[in-house]
Amino acid sequence: MKRTKRESKQERRSLQNRIRLVAGLVVFCLLAVVARSWFVQIVKHDYYLARQQQQRSSNLLVTCDRGEILAADGGALAITVKGESLFADPRNIDDKERIAQALAPIIGQKVATLKRRLSGDRGFVWLKRTLTPSQIKALKPWCEQEAGLAFFKENQRVYPNRELAGQVLGFTNIDCCGQEGLERHYDKYLQGRTVCLECEYDAKRKLVDSLQNPELNCYKGKTVYLTIDRHVQSWTEEALATAVTKSQGRSGVALVMDADDGALLAMAHYPRFNPNSKRKNNPSLWRNRAAVDLLEPGSTFKVFTLVAALESGLFKIDDQIDCEEGKYKVGRRTIHDTHEYGLLRLDEILKFSSNIGCSKIVEQLGAERFHAVLKKFGFGSRSGIDYPHEPSGRLRSWQKWRAIDLCNVAFGQGVSMTSVQLTAAYAALANGGYRVTPHLVAKIVNGAGWTVYEHQEDGLPKRACSAEVARQVDAALGLVVEDDGTAPKARITGFRVAGKTGTAQKFDFEEKSYSHSNYWASFVGYVDPPAGQSRKVVYVMVDEPKSSIYGGMVAAPAFRKINRRLVSYFNYARNSAVAKLTVSLSADEDGLVGRAGISEGVVVVDNADVVDLQSSQAELLVPDFTGQTIREALTLIGDYRNQIKISGQGRIIAQEPVPGSRLEPGLNFVFKLSSEI
Repeated sequence: MKRTKRESKQERRSLQNRIRLVAGLVVFCLLAVVARSWFVQIVKHDYYLARQQQQRSSNLLVTCDRGEILAADGGALAITVKGESLFADPRNIDDKERIAQALAPIIGQKVATLKRRLSGDRGFVWLKRTLTPSQIKALKPWCEQEAGLAFFKENQRVYPNRELAGQVLGFTNIDCCGQEGLERHYDKYLQGRTVCLECEYDAKRKLVDSLQNPELNCYKGKTVYLTIDRHVQSWTEEALATAVTKSQGRSGVALVMDADDGALLAMAHYPRFNPNSKRKNNPSLWRNRAAVDLLEPGSTFKVFTLVAALESGLFKIDDQIDCEEGKYKVGRRTIHDTHEYGLLRLDEILKFSSNIGCSKIVEQLGAERFHAVLKKFGFGSRSGIDYPHEPSGRLRSWQKWRAIDLCNVAFGQGVSMTSVQLTAAYAALANGGYRVTPHLVAKIVNGAGWTVYEHQEDGLPKRACSAEVARQVDAALGLVVEDDGTAPKARITGFRVAGKTGTAQKFDFEEKSYSHSNYWASFVGYVDPPAGQSRKVVYVMVDEPKSSIYGGMVAAPAFRKINRRLVSYFNYARNSAVAKLTVSLSADEDGLVGRAGISEGVVVVDNADVVDLQSSQAELLVPDFTGQTIREALTLIGDYRNQIKISGQGRIIAQEPVPGSRLEPGLNFVFKLSSEI
């Protein structure tokens, strides 16, 4: 049956209506999408952006890497490494009590403390900073299971040489901010900048490491280069420890200073301090006693009495003083010498350390003239060392000196200074009469390699005394180490040594008088180097020694040990072609292995006879290193080695070449180590 024309027209109209309806719905949906997009993107833009950022990321204040502290030889003394810490997002933790009970024994905290930290709606909470490897291993499964727990890499300060120069370096807190020592004094240079870092999360709410941003390197701290040499520091600490323990002393300080510019090559303390485990040490060990503790110098101060006498023009070095056979009365007090001396030349007064001779010198000089010379050497004021909390020392005005006070100061009583200040004054005598500023930092370099600080002396050099007086005093100091002087134990065969002993009574503040049992025993001096090299002033002080109270017995042997290493290290030999051929040959009475130096056709060995170079006894042999540490072995080998191969850890149990074989330049050494020795 055919459809009528009218029916066909109605069907077309119905189809068109359906098409229009569908098209209208599509247009309406599109308009709705556009409207919703406009509403979300424009009207509610800030709201949804905040929601997105809250869900996807969080902002943390991150301190960039702290700058390194490097030794003069380029070795690292303080570095920054990445360590793991544990944090939580309490909003993503459902069962907080279960998490607190599970984590508390792992990280060593109370359950109640963890529950309190996990409560609330904060997005970031520290649970444990600086995790140990065992803690990381135990916590890793929990961080994988719980979306609200994660590790965070942050900076940790590490001192790779452990106790080496511990008191000098100081330490930082958990946020890598300097707290003590050079870490504190140069904190503004070392501290990395704090930046706001956006930490991103993945779909499972796991933290995506955002600390690998290369732009963070631009905000790292600066690198500080010290004047301290790790080798010299190690030898100095070793010799000082031996001196303190052998004398049963309470503590000790030792310094090595370049006499020309005041650079400190070593600043040693005993007992030593490890900044890596500062919480386990007595806080009294943190103090850098060499730079901040005042002490009375005792007889080491007598050299400045001699300087004042010669500078005045009233005395000549060969003038004689009557030392009254060991007793001399000043007012109601009697000054004593350790031996009964009669007439002594000025240089002999220093050689035999006569208190009476020094007292008579300053009585003729007068207090004002003597005080003026002491001020020229910087006594009574700060030395300017780049270390915090340096005291100015104690040197009263000359108008306040009584007659006995003047005499006491002449032989080192009633005046106080730090070990650094005394060593700097001796440096002035060693360099020809110019004052120096002791310093520990040579330069500071930023990330771009630019030097932002470099030590320089301010203005023209200041004279402490004339060059002629310094020369005469230097000759007098050389007499101290002769056989009949006060420090023959400081002498080194084949080299000229000059120095002075000190035995200073400690003041008992309870009894309000000088102690007759507690002393500072010290020695300070130098060894003459080859032409073109500067003198290295070495100072050793032992606090309250028991076996002997005299600096010549307690401190002088340590001075010799340090300088014997310096002689080899700085090639103090006349023939430069063989200056580097040094090797251990024998042990002396102090347990220190001797060093042999070849000079002008003979082999010179400390504490041994001089042997002709042609003799078979002078053949250099490989020592036996069994039982020694690698550091000790490297010290003994010196520059003789070419390459060294090490296997294991601990102490040496086997070596190549074998002990007793011929020692030739450029040998390769192989050491096998074990911790069970």
